Parts: sequence; structure tokens; C-alpha cells
Amino acid sequence: MATVATQGSNNTAIIILAILIVAILAVGGVYLMQDHRSGSERVGDAVAALPKGVDKAANKLGDQAPAKNVERNLKDATN
Repeated sequence: MATVATQGSNNTAIIILAILIVAILAVGGVYLMQDHRSGSERVGDAVAALPKGVDKAANKLGDQAPAKNVERNLKDATN
């Protein structure tokens, strides 16, 4: 009986470990993802952000990795 309980907890530990590995890989993938916007899309984003300020519009012209967008949006929301 003791082996059945140990085997069940081992399976649970393996499943939890697998989920953690997948989550870490997903977060890493988001941080390494590149910005694939074209030049016209960048200009369009900058023009749309112009009413919020020239500095915010200028930020839209550069490369924007998704993780940086999240950080920037959180920072803008708190200001």
C-alpha cells in the first residue's frame, strides 16, 4: 500500500514540474519575442499616441518587444 501512495505523489510532482517548465518557457518566449511591425505600422502607432504626448509617440517608433510593452503600459497606468 505504501508504494501506491508514493507512486501517486511522484506522478503529481512530475506533473507540477512539467507545468512549471512549460510556464517558464512561455515567459521566456515572450521576453525574447521580436517586434515585427512594419515602418508604416510604427508611424501609425506614433500618430495615434500623439495626443498623449510627443514622448509617448516617439516611444512607439522604436522596437517594442511584448514584455517591454507590458512594462511600459503598467508604468503609464500608474502615472
